[in-house]
Amino acid sequence: MAIVDLFNFLLFYHLVLFLCAGYGYGHQGCPHSFICGNLGSFHYPFTKAEQPDCGLIPIHGCDNPLSIQKLIQLEKNGKHFVLTGNIQQDGISISDEDLHQRLQNNICDTSNNNYSLQSHSPLYSYYIKYNVTLFRCKHDLNMKPPPHYFTHSCTEYGYDIYYDSLSLPKNDEARGIFSSCSVLHLAKKDKADTTDILSFLSAQMVVQVVLSKDCDECYNLRRGQCHLDGDRQFYCHKEPKHSSKTLRLVLGLVTGLCVILLAIVLTGCLIFRRKCTPSDPQHQSRNPDTDSIGPSSNPDPENCRFYYRVPLFSYKELKEATYNFHNTRQLGSGGFGTVYYGKLLDGREVAIKRLYEHNYRRVEQFMNEVHILTRLRHTNLVSLYGCTSHRSRELLLVYEHVRNGTVACHLHGDFARPHTLPWHIRMKIAIETASALCYLHASDIIHRDVKTKNILLTQSFSVKVADFGLSRLFPNDVTHVSTAPLGTPGYLDPEYHECYQLTSKSDVYSFGVVLIELISSKPAVDMSRHRDEINLANLAIKKIQKSAFSELVDPSLGFDWDSEVKRMMISVAELAFQCLQRDKDLRPSMDEVLKVLMRIENDTPEHLDEEHLRPPSLPSPDWDENGLLKNMTVQLSPKAVTDRWHSESTASNASA
Repeated sequence: MAIVDLFNFLLFYHLVLFLCAGYGYGHQGCPHSFICGNLGSFHYPFTKAEQPDCGLIPIHGCDNPLSIQKLIQLEKNGKHFVLTGNIQQDGISISDEDLHQRLQNNICDTSNNNYSLQSHSPLYSYYIKYNVTLFRCKHDLNMKPPPHYFTHSCTEYGYDIYYDSLSLPKNDEARGIFSSCSVLHLAKKDKADTTDILSFLSAQMVVQVVLSKDCDECYNLRRGQCHLDGDRQFYCHKEPKHSSKTLRLVLGLVTGLCVILLAIVLTGCLIFRRKCTPSDPQHQSRNPDTDSIGPSSNPDPENCRFYYRVPLFSYKELKEATYNFHNTRQLGSGGFGTVYYGKLLDGREVAIKRLYEHNYRRVEQFMNEVHILTRLRHTNLVSLYGCTSHRSRELLLVYEHVRNGTVACHLHGDFARPHTLPWHIRMKIAIETASALCYLHASDIIHRDVKTKNILLTQSFSVKVADFGLSRLFPNDVTHVSTAPLGTPGYLDPEYHECYQLTSKSDVYSFGVVLIELISSKPAVDMSRHRDEINLANLAIKKIQKSAFSELVDPSLGFDWDSEVKRMMISVAELAFQCLQRDKDLRPSMDEVLKVLMRIENDTPEHLDEEHLRPPSLPSPDWDENGLLKNMTVQLSPKAVTDRWHSESTASNASA
């Protein structure tokens, strides 16, 4: 034990000396961020043209009040684009005036000039975020494209242009067919007539900039500047230190102060460690899973190193990781807090949830979310990396950063584009979300706020269910928990809302709304819809009972022309119908929902029996336009699925 303590002492001593000796390093003279006219705040790798050494991509005209247009160069000595906006996480919106003129005249002229954005710098890359792939093929090749591809002939130039009307994310078959053709990537409009290529393309584009691994490490970890030498090889440049005599004098003084400081810190740590040693044997052994994702710096001095076995971060570290919670780092906000993007000292990218208020109610919610998440390990649940102390000046939760936004964003939010979420991806989302909820229920936990805004997506469109602030532990020896209704309008279980009885079937109801969103691309609540259809659940129940599926589904998913997609969408709609029953005992469990979803995905039309494909019953006279299904006992759809849901006995409850 003495040897370990000595090793820790020497390690800490050299670390302090190293930090003290680092005097003179850093991004001297360069701001963390800068304001560019009315376009907002920008940060590295962007820089003002007047400060070329402070970044990689210069912006012209930021400080010139007479300059209406701000121009940007994505490559050194490259073409100038008009900068039109700033997008979160190193994204920008730009306009290409030259491309705009070409699109006004002739798409063939644009294609003939091989127009495309391509990154040539080893320090960073960029790409058009919402783009369409064009294949330019010589006319004499006589191409036979897939049926959903459109063709635009450029006879005077001797070639044809082919593009996918569905914009499928990965289409290896098409790439094989067009292997002898040139490939162009151009920006596309949000809503366009895909039969008219000139209306399909846009000179306005959102460009995402990504630092190379070496440059990211140089700038964010080593506090240097990214450069290329004469051979275009990367090197990390740091500001020179002060002269050696001055440095030796400074280091001599600082070293003496550091030794004194070290002695004080070690003495304090020993006293603090004894004070923080838990008396509960259960807390004396560390969770190995927790240790593997420990904090990247010293523990929060306001409390002990772990809280509910979760690593603690200092408020100062998280403040620095988010640039003092700058609004350009904001990922989103909800009813209880704002989420920021941050980068820890060890390089991990994180999402930091900052609760709005520090009162008793918020502390209780904060402790509840930490306590819940420490019990969970599932591939489709977001991981908690740590938090601040509940006695910290602010309540902060640190999660893994999931880059691709929420399902809501992709369905009917900022990321919503035609065909960006094809049906097979939506089925994947439904199954993985159901799997996560099954795991929660098996762990005696009710999420209580299941909605598409709380379902995050990775770059490969895998699900990460998030936000456990309203979740409740649900003892397995009770049938419900009596508690005041909490949740989001449009997703809230009507029986829970009326009877104040929370059960696992409340999550099932909310998941039913999520299923309807996946097949319709409509939001759960929309005040622009007819009064009795503002609530998506009400709208769905009416349409499904009338077998009016075509009035409910998103037509871009292939319902009208792909029989397999149509079969699956109808089956998912009927499953959602079961989840949305007003009586909780008529709803399936999440286990049963997951099994049905997997059967729907795996079955083919030949394997589905006639009863499963039976259309729903006509509307009941007991229909109540202000609810879903009131007092309905026999008119359920589909009967083959409904007959398996068993009602639970009610013997006891637990009060919140």
